[in-house]
Amino acid sequence: MRKDIKNQIIDATIVLIEENGSNTDKITIQNICDRVGIGSGLVNYHFQTKENLIAQCVQKMIGDVIGKFDTVYNALKDMTPEEKLRFMAKSTCSYLVSHESISRISILSDLNNNSLKDNTSQTVSAYFPLIRKVCLDSISDQEVKEKTYLLTLTLQTAFLRSNSLKEEIGFDFKDEQQRATLVDKVIDSFVF
Repeated sequence: MRKDIKNQIIDATIVLIEENGSNTDKITIQNICDRVGIGSGLVNYHFQTKENLIAQCVQKMIGDVIGKFDTVYNALKDMTPEEKLRFMAKSTCSYLVSHESISRISILSDLNNNSLKDNTSQTVSAYFPLIRKVCLDSISDQEVKEKTYLLTLTLQTAFLRSNSLKEEIGFDFKDEQQRATLVDKVIDSFVF
């Protein structure tokens, strides 16, 4: 039964995150408890803090998005592997911007509690076959994985530091055209 309650808490919290446009500050433990019909003690028992609960929900939400990567990639039939890579990277960055709060939580959670199953590792795994197709056959899989990590981590850092980049060098990560130019530069630097 406890596992069922835990999943109900996660499901209710995800619905609240989606309803609040990923602004998790508006979500309270009481909101979650009201949705599930439980007392706050059960939320505290399973997750200890609201932040832990939100982090688990965000990891699940982002993981579900990453899980759809192959479907989107396979739908891009008329593109070369390089065009697909650029399109997917730009789409990923657009997702980061349009879901800023949960994306920030996910990336920072990965930095603080990294594992081979976190969203950053899942992103690298999703991008690896695509970058493998774009790279020369003479490049080892290890080098392709390095390039994949460099691409992923550079774009995550640009997203996390978007306010500083805008202030310091005038680059606006939230501007679609500037973001697209950055993605192209990063791919040109790390992949080719």
